Amino acid sequence: MDEKELIKRVLDDPILFKLSALAKEKGVSLFLVGGYLRNLLLRAYFPAFQPPAMDYDFALPKEFSSFISTMENVLQFHFFKVGKEEAGTITYRMMSRGISIDVAFFQGETLEEDLRRRDFTINAIAVSLRDETCHSVEGAFDDIEKKIIRSVSPRSIDQDPLRMLRAIRYLCTLEGFTVDIKLEKEISSKKELIRDLPGERVKMELDRILLSPRPGLGMKSLYELGLLLILMPELKGLEGLGQNRHHHLHVLSHILLMIDKIARAEEWLAQNGKVISLTQEDRLALYYASLFHDLGKQDTYSRDEKGRVHFYHHESFSCKSAEAIMERLRFSNPMKNRILRLIKHHMRILNLSLETGESALKRLVNQVGEETPLLVLHTLADKEASRGILSIQIDEIVEGHCLRLLQLFGEKDIVHPSPLITGHDVMALGYSSGPKVGEILSFIRERQVEGEIKTREEALGVLKEKFKI
Repeated sequence: MDEKELIKRVLDDPILFKLSALAKEKGVSLFLVGGYLRNLLLRAYFPAFQPPAMDYDFALPKEFSSFISTMENVLQFHFFKVGKEEAGTITYRMMSRGISIDVAFFQGETLEEDLRRRDFTINAIAVSLRDETCHSVEGAFDDIEKKIIRSVSPRSIDQDPLRMLRAIRYLCTLEGFTVDIKLEKEISSKKELIRDLPGERVKMELDRILLSPRPGLGMKSLYELGLLLILMPELKGLEGLGQNRHHHLHVLSHILLMIDKIARAEEWLAQNGKVISLTQEDRLALYYASLFHDLGKQDTYSRDEKGRVHFYHHESFSCKSAEAIMERLRFSNPMKNRILRLIKHHMRILNLSLETGESALKRLVNQVGEETPLLVLHTLADKEASRGILSIQIDEIVEGHCLRLLQLFGEKDIVHPSPLITGHDVMALGYSSGPKVGEILSFIRERQVEGEIKTREEALGVLKEKFKI
């Protein structure tokens, strides 16, 4: 595609046509930059390419700052500000109904300076909506056609070390792209710079990598380039750590493979009539739990007298290490709690035997609650990433339990049974308010879930018989 054709396709977009007319009327140098243009070119070169979303990025000389309110009036939306004034990183952003619009001032005095300060050549392209002209750094069009992620300048990573993670994100979201060998070497040599970045910025890029079409590739690339173990040094002790006969890989290799196996677990469930619809938050909880679930194995490694390897109670140690990582990367409390819940229970299904009865399965669903579908997916992916002799022997047992647990999860009276008694009923026996009351209520609820207690009268009878002071 030549520059004239690119500009024509830009102006075919109703939003951009309207902004172009406005820029011409007001005499404002408004430039469309970055991802939208990259995606237009990718669609021209590779017709099957589907852009992930409608994202518009604009660059504007600072003297035209008043044009931002004009854009709001014409397009009838409101921008909110992100970034820091003192660092000169303010962006005006609007997100609504699958559309995202960002407006930022030039980095530097001119458009040429701005383009030279961008992250990668594939994003260093601009179209003037006022003058209908195209601008780019050298090699931008060629790199898009050849699907190469290359830095604009040798100073690119020094200007913002987060670009190391962003390169991996593009690798995962743009199918068929590769990272330029020089950029790979630069990332490896400058990986320590990632330590100084705010946790929330790092997490945002990690989230995007995990939500991409190829999260396993992303985690593997982060590891191979040395970034993963700097961001999460708690994983270091898992390198080369051997396991028992349930596994064919060392712990860290198992974890990285498991990220890939989650999609396979979803497919297997769908083939067996159990489709699980996951939100983005669900996926993040599942992927991070997979990444963290075996952290405690380095703390609990032991061998018995027959030379067999064990990791007794590694779940609790994994939770402790996972909490440290999530605190550092500024995870929200709700997300943190979901991930810890999955880690805490991740061995439950794997430890069930062929003889495990219905009552135990019901009790497990009640205890895990709304996270049951995620725990099932986690278990199936964990199993698929563990191809040891002992693991293969229990495949059918684990799969059967997973299907039955999802069936039980559909029975909401198991997940959220209507309470037959309250804390007041317990305290009427002479107990003071406190943990003991909760323990007694849990005991009654478990018997209710298992079908042993069905009415309030039966619950009160058991209460008086077992717990009367």
